[in-house]
Amino acid sequence: MRKIILFIVYGENQTYYDGAKFSYLTLLNWFTENDDIEFVVLTEKPEEFSNYPLKIFSINERQKNEWSLNNNYHFRIKNRGLAYIMDKLDLHNLDKIIYFDTDTYFNKSTSDLFSLINKNQALLYLNEGLIYNRSRFEVYIKHLEGQKIRVNNEFYELSKSSSIWGSLMIGLMPNMRPSLDWADKLLLELYKRVPAHTIEEFSLCESLKRKYLVVEGKKYVSLYSTSRKKEFCSKALNSFFKNYASFPIEKQVILAQKVKMKRPIHIVLNQRFKSLFKKNV
Repeated sequence: MRKIILFIVYGENQTYYDGAKFSYLTLLNWFTENDDIEFVVLTEKPEEFSNYPLKIFSINERQKNEWSLNNNYHFRIKNRGLAYIMDKLDLHNLDKIIYFDTDTYFNKSTSDLFSLINKNQALLYLNEGLIYNRSRFEVYIKHLEGQKIRVNNEFYELSKSSSIWGSLMIGLMPNMRPSLDWADKLLLELYKRVPAHTIEEFSLCESLKRKYLVVEGKKYVSLYSTSRKKEFCSKALNSFFKNYASFPIEKQVILAQKVKMKRPIHIVLNQRFKSLFKKNV
């Protein structure tokens, strides 16, 4: 059985590339050689990862434009990139793959994550709740309620059990590969109808739930997804790789565990003050 961890990195923002490398280093701290994990990166800039023992696949301009709908919805790259890598790796029945966003890092053992994935059970980051129970998802009700959307030879319809699961983490087995294509076809239909940036993860969880149980892996992961956290962490990552990128990987792994990714209270307050000041100007 192969165990694979995947990162997908594209664009010009250096924080995404630094984030993927940092995520990889913090993961290495919690795995041993006996775990036999394969680390894979699909990226627009392979040179960013040339000093790391990762299996590297390139995204070319044609793929990026096609997958992102000509740069109109770049979140689709996650689905298409994951499907592409599953095909390229020629996975067998018992293999497992976990995708992580680049703004993740790890400060506890993640060895149990792969055990959460089986042929009848997929892994996603977090259950964000039922569409009909959360006001912030009202856009889906407004634009989809009562509609029947044709996907392949069946119809999809929003239901009271429809929900959104965060896709910062996606854990699958090869038998689930067709669900990525079904999710993508649903995504393309929703893109025409629903003015929301979350249709990628909504489509994926709705597709997976048709055939599989879905469980969450939130407790195993730390992240810095908000703009203020990213502002702080991008500086920390830039400093880390500026100082230590030339160090042996074993040393980078040790040093990565010492990086403070949580904002001190004075930074939090200062960011809030600046935000309030901008609103009042």
